[in-house]
Amino acid sequence: MNKLSAIAIGLLLFFGAMLWFLASADWNGFVRSQIEIHGSKLTGETVTVDKVDIKLSEGFGGIYGISIENPVKYQQPKAFYLGEVSLDIDMKSIGQSPFVLESIVLKKPQAFVEFDKSGNNNLKDLLTAINNQIPKSESEPETKKKKDSKPEPRISINNLELAGVALTVDLRQVNGKTYDVEIPSVQLGAIGGEEGLPASELGAVIGNSLFKEISAAAKKQYKQVMKEKLDKKKQDFLEKLKKKHG
Repeated sequence: MNKLSAIAIGLLLFFGAMLWFLASADWNGFVRSQIEIHGSKLTGETVTVDKVDIKLSEGFGGIYGISIENPVKYQQPKAFYLGEVSLDIDMKSIGQSPFVLESIVLKKPQAFVEFDKSGNNNLKDLLTAINNQIPKSESEPETKKKKDSKPEPRISINNLELAGVALTVDLRQVNGKTYDVEIPSVQLGAIGGEEGLPASELGAVIGNSLFKEISAAAKKQYKQVMKEKLDKKKQDFLEKLKKKHG
């Protein structure tokens, strides 16, 4: 799941770390447009952001309403929605490496995992689309990479918190039902250490933690439903045998 994180969180952190280099007064508009443009390109689906409000001089900020539309073959309108990313910035680290965030809190995340009859789901399809869009950097000559690439800002997080996830597991194509699952809050602690991590790597770490929880909960619900269906078939078969030989 780590590539999905780079859509919103990785891009958010990257541009957050670069804010002090920008001469433009419209920092918030710039961050918002970059998340939407690059997120939509990577996923092949529309990515939107409701609002960005980063007050770098005051040491805090928030990104609100990050939304990823579902692939067209699925019924749910969205695949993922993040209500708010709350940032607490270490003012002393501005312009330094690493750029330090005292805390990041992922608030009101909602995931909509929709399974089809064969057991595939929308998040898996999104990840396939993303992987197809990402250039295979390994194929580039090492000299070209060194010449053309610019170092990413390094970021360190003192505390990362996932403030629970509201998960909808859509199994209507399996048994006609949907299930609401609450994933509790998780303190994920410090990430990046003293040296920090490049923004893209940090986004992958955050996303891996987030979507690992979502994927595990969705698969657990799916397996439970499939077990119930299998148990029902077994019970029906035994009852038929009983009637036949009774």
